[in-house]
Amino acid sequence: MSEPAPDLRSFLELVAKRRKADYVEVAREVDPHYETAAIVTAFEAKRRSPLLVFRNVKGTGLPVVTNVGGSMGRLALALGCPLPKVGMRFEEAVAERHPPVRVSDAPVQQVVRRDEAVDLGWLPSLVYHADDCEQPYLTAAMVVARDPVSGIENLSYHRMMIAGRDRTGIYMERGRHLHGIFERYQQAGRAMPIAVVVGVHPAITLGALYAGKPEVDEYEIVGGLLGAPLPVTPTVTGHDLLVPAGAEIVLEGEVSITETIPEGPFGEFTGYGTGASTTPVFQVRAITHRTDPMFQDIVSGGLEHLMLSMPALEHRTLRDARAACPGVRAIALPAPLTAVVSLAKSDDDQPRRVIEALLTSDIYAKHVIIVDEDVDPGDLHKVMGAVALQTQADTKVHILADQQGTPLDPSCPRKDGRSAKMGIDATRPLAPVRPVTRNRIPPHVLAAVDLDEILGRS
Repeated sequence: MSEPAPDLRSFLELVAKRRKADYVEVAREVDPHYETAAIVTAFEAKRRSPLLVFRNVKGTGLPVVTNVGGSMGRLALALGCPLPKVGMRFEEAVAERHPPVRVSDAPVQQVVRRDEAVDLGWLPSLVYHADDCEQPYLTAAMVVARDPVSGIENLSYHRMMIAGRDRTGIYMERGRHLHGIFERYQQAGRAMPIAVVVGVHPAITLGALYAGKPEVDEYEIVGGLLGAPLPVTPTVTGHDLLVPAGAEIVLEGEVSITETIPEGPFGEFTGYGTGASTTPVFQVRAITHRTDPMFQDIVSGGLEHLMLSMPALEHRTLRDARAACPGVRAIALPAPLTAVVSLAKSDDDQPRRVIEALLTSDIYAKHVIIVDEDVDPGDLHKVMGAVALQTQADTKVHILADQQGTPLDPSCPRKDGRSAKMGIDATRPLAPVRPVTRNRIPPHVLAAVDLDEILGRS
């Protein structure tokens, strides 16, 4: 190879060296049915979220790596930036993109399995929640697809239910880029070629989760996050798809435009399962991998599942909110499907405009709260205080009916994800209808208080 490829195993070594408390290896045998997820959950209950390497997983010879992106500190380490600047790295990456560079002799193609050698039973059979279906899932599955119209490659993450030796179901949400690409293949009357990548450096994952316009090549965003072009290699089955050269495992094949299978139930990032669905079939034609591959996993609904998408979601929400109103100062995402936006407004209609822009542009935006610029959007006590004290429900609560949401929302009444959304304007009016002042102590009086004297410590 002309240059080293950023990979999962080099990141594991970095974490083990630089953040020792964040790295835990489990040597004893663990059961892929529930136990790996239970161990992650038990750590989270103790307010810990280490990267975990399971060396001995029942039923497979592959080590399982999970919770790679389960802390913002590790994501900062992966991006080579201070913790407070993780969100800002997306702005820098968009401004300084690096197209990928093609290489040969890629580690991910050291072993190539075709035809009868393709057997998904070789992978760990991971099941996570008591109410999930019994079929194992791939959760850290980065899908590479090429738009048949624009020719641009798209990267995105999708859950995949293993349904046999060489086939899976693939869950694609309406309103997302991959589903749009799939619809264009349907219109053309041919199956959609994809590559499914498992086991990559966290910067690649974060770049794949970038939510920009369809014409943006996420590999260029990955290069921006890394500060250098990502080495990629063509798939062995053709289709001119490119995969990270340093990946652990790649599944290659096509998604049928005619065949579907029942899929789920599966517990999602919201912390809920939403019943069974019907998904297209992914037919696997080849598996390529390193000679000693590691299998990467994400425990669905755990801290990693939420943490990985946070930087990209924050960047997208801030970008879209500022496009609607340049007075937007900051945003916070305190709960699934919820955004809080602080705004320095110049007219009282601006909160409504920001609300409508966010709720209509993003299927994962369900509730939007607008607060004044002096309210920290990440401080829920102050946010809820603003809602309680600055909002009149008949004029400052905006309901948008029949919007494209996500069927992963357990309250969503329809399988196609159409849903009602709500925005709350919790800002103070620029011209109050009656005098209102905030309680305050005269600063010189407050400064003169000596608590040590009062408590007898002086």
